[in-house]
Amino acid sequence: MLIGFLLLFLYGSRFPSEATKGVCIEGECEKPHDHGELNFHEKYPVTEADAFPLATVKSSANFWIANATGMTFALVIAGAGLSLVLSYKRISSFLELKGLKGAAMGSIIGMPLNMCANCSAVASVGMTSKSGSAESTLGIILGGALFNFIGIITMFTLFDAAVVISRIFFSLVMILVVVPVVSKYVIQRKESPFVRGDLMNSISCYFPEKTRGETIVKCFEDWLILTGNIALKLLPLMLIGTIFVAVFRVLFPNEVLESIASYNPLLVITIVSFIGTFLSIPVLFEILLGTVLLHLGFTNGAIAAILFTAPSYRIFTLVLTKEKLGGYTVPVILIITTFIFRIGTGVLAEALTGYF
Repeated sequence: MLIGFLLLFLYGSRFPSEATKGVCIEGECEKPHDHGELNFHEKYPVTEADAFPLATVKSSANFWIANATGMTFALVIAGAGLSLVLSYKRISSFLELKGLKGAAMGSIIGMPLNMCANCSAVASVGMTSKSGSAESTLGIILGGALFNFIGIITMFTLFDAAVVISRIFFSLVMILVVVPVVSKYVIQRKESPFVRGDLMNSISCYFPEKTRGETIVKCFEDWLILTGNIALKLLPLMLIGTIFVAVFRVLFPNEVLESIASYNPLLVITIVSFIGTFLSIPVLFEILLGTVLLHLGFTNGAIAAILFTAPSYRIFTLVLTKEKLGGYTVPVILIITTFIFRIGTGVLAEALTGYF
C-alpha cells in the first residue's frame, strides 16, 4: 500500500504538476502575467482593494487548493507508513535504541510518515510513549519532516541542486550528531499525554498467523484507522498553519518581499530563518513557500533556509514534545540549534551555487 500510494502520487500527480511549474518558471506559462501571491494562476486573486479579512480568506483558500492533492496523499501515505511501522513486531526494540543508532533508526522509521514536525511529533510520542528512547522520538520527528521522500524528489525538480543538497546535509547533521548529543540531557522522562491506547494497540499484522486474505483485510482496516487518527490530529494544525501563513502573506505581499530580496544575502537568510521559527505549516507547504521566494528573485541561500526552516523543529513541536523530553531544556536547545542550522543551510547553499 505504501509503495502503491507513493507511485500513484508521483506519476499521477507530482511529476506532471512539476513539469507544468517548470514551464512557468522558464517564462512560458499560458498566463505569464497572472501569477498570484502564493501560487501560479490562483482561483481567488488577492488585490489591493481587498480588505484584510477577505484577503486572508482568499489566501487561505488558495493555499488549500494549491496543496489539496499533496495533502490528501500525505494523509493516506502517512497512514500506510505508520501502520507498517506499528505492525512490525520488533519495532519496540528498535525504538529503545539510544545514541547514534537510535537517532538513525528513528529517522528511517519516520521517513515514510510524510508529515511535518508537529504531526510527526504526535505520531512519534504516541509510538514511543511506553519504552522508546529520546533519540528515536526525535529521529522519527526529524526524519518525517526533513527526509520526506516526496518532498525531496519534488525539490530536485524545482530548485537548484545546491539548495537541496544543503538541506540534506544539515538534516543529516541534525539527526546523526545533534539528536544523540542533546538526548543525553534528558534526565527524567515523564509520562506522555499521547500514550498509545486501545486504538494504537489494535494495529497488528496477521501473516503468517492468519491467511493472506485475512491479512489483506486487516491491513486495509489498520490503514483506515490510522489515516483517520492522523487526520484528526493533522487537520486542525493544517487549518491553523494555513491561516497563519495566509495572514503573513497578506501583511507582506510580493512588493514587500521583493524589497527584502535586495538586502545583504546573510541578512536575508537570517530574516527568513527567524520568521520560519514561528511558522506552523503542513507537510510540503515549505516547497510552496520556496517557489514563492524563487519567483520573487531570492537567492538560493534564502530558498534553502526556508526549505529547512519551515518543516523542522520549532515552537509548536516544543510544546508537543516537552513532556517526553523531560521538560524544556532539550526542546529549547533544539530550537536554538535549528535556528543556527537554518542560517548554515542558507550559507552552504550560497557557497555551493554554481557547482552543480
